[in-house]
Amino acid sequence: MTVLTTASSKEVTRLLDEVLSSARYLVDANGDKTDVVLPLSAWDKLLVWLEEADDRAVVQEWLPRLKLGPVASGALRWEEVSSEWDDDDSI
Repeated sequence: MTVLTTASSKEVTRLLDEVLSSARYLVDANGDKTDVVLPLSAWDKLLVWLEEADDRAVVQEWLPRLKLGPVASGALRWEEVSSEWDDDDSI
């Protein structure tokens, strides 16, 4: 997975260590693991890292097109689309 290589390996290791060391398991009546419980702080850090990894993947995918420049890449002018972003009530 290319995304992992863009984050520092120490950062990924630190995050995974925190998540794995703080994970608690729920078990069923047979003693089989059924669920994992993480502290909210570890969960939040994991979500942030996943979102950033996804963002990096999107940028990597679009980079060749963006390097072509605004016109060749088909970029839209902000003035033409900004009104669509003004109304956040629909979210």
